Amino acid sequence: MVDLSLISGLELVAVIGIAFIVWYVFSLAIVKVGRRAGVSRAQLVAARKVLHLFAVIIAVLGVINVAGLGSQLELLTVAGLGALVVALVIEGIASDLLYGFFALKQDTIRLGDIVEITGAGKGAVVKLNLRNIWVKTDNGALVVVEYTRVEHGRFLNYSAAERLKQRFDSKDSIK
Repeated sequence: MVDLSLISGLELVAVIGIAFIVWYVFSLAIVKVGRRAGVSRAQLVAARKVLHLFAVIIAVLGVINVAGLGSQLELLTVAGLGALVVALVIEGIASDLLYGFFALKQDTIRLGDIVEITGAGKGAVVKLNLRNIWVKTDNGALVVVEYTRVEHGRFLNYSAAERLKQRFDSKDSIK
């Protein structure tokens, strides 16, 4: 006869182990991508803490499910609310990353370009990240502008006209 407490104990260990592995893998991925994108160390630490909290919540929900303390509908509701909260928290960061990816992929902005952004002024681009642009204005101020602000506001790039004109005039641009 199989001891049910042994099976439940193994299930609990499996749930906690899976939550830890998911946290570890996503944590490494976030750190690797974040370093390439130029994200600060403080932001990476904060992202790892959020992932750790998420893994702990998954582990607790799994333990509650295995122990039979809650129904699957209750756990699904709690998980759905948690996912909604996480989605609302990371919405701004995700939109900045998405707009930044498209801006860099389309080559609409480069280091050294002279740009004018509504509310930020006119100046030269001194740094590009996936989340923001650093512009040194004509009066010497350093302005950090998020890509969502660039995408939804007025953005003029005085240096890219010739570069982009060559791309649009080529026969390869029409497909």
